[in-house]
Amino acid sequence: MSRLKRALPFIKRGMYILLFVLLCLELFNVYSQYFMNRKTESVYQQPLSEEEPADVDIEDVEAITVDPNFTPKPTEEWGKAKQLDEHTWTIKVGEDKHMGTPEEILTALNIYRQRHGSSSLQPDEKLTTYAQDRANYFALTKSTDKHAGFTKFVNEEEGFDKLGFNALGENSSYGFHVEGVHLIEWVYAGDEPHNKNQLNPEWTHVGIGVSGTGTNLIFGGKKQ
Repeated sequence: MSRLKRALPFIKRGMYILLFVLLCLELFNVYSQYFMNRKTESVYQQPLSEEEPADVDIEDVEAITVDPNFTPKPTEEWGKAKQLDEHTWTIKVGEDKHMGTPEEILTALNIYRQRHGSSSLQPDEKLTTYAQDRANYFALTKSTDKHAGFTKFVNEEEGFDKLGFNALGENSSYGFHVEGVHLIEWVYAGDEPHNKNQLNPEWTHVGIGVSGTGTNLIFGGKKQ
């Protein structure tokens, strides 16, 4: 009995220590659960892919005539334009990593014209502004407009006077992600009407607009 009395304080102390340890473990568990539930969240938004070159529109206007129009579907033969109807053509070309800038397209156009005996074209501010507006419209609608906007502008909205030329023409496209040289020598040179338009010796000036994969070239001749 005397031994038990002497051991009792140690037993009580051990129980207190055990209770303290258990209490600390419980607090640690609650603390850990709290921080484990504070998770960081991240959202990764993938960039939108460029339009595939398989479904594109490409159009041109020779001088003042709204003709022809392009609404290409992929052809089986690479790089060869195929006429689908009176105003519709199609061509299959590759895709470049880099989209041509207006400056690169102008350089490629002038090199191509010189190679084929036509003089270089000078950039014109008014033509460039209008061409950029057209390209922006194509990017917004994800299509060309069969020259409806161009025709209305030149024939009903005093486009000749506003742009300052007595002869105007248009080459436009949507969906081709290509460098400037390939736009000129693959896309627009892919058929006779477009190629004749960009090589027309009547043109002296040009405005070039690019927005996404939409491109627009407004040619000017007989400057006022």
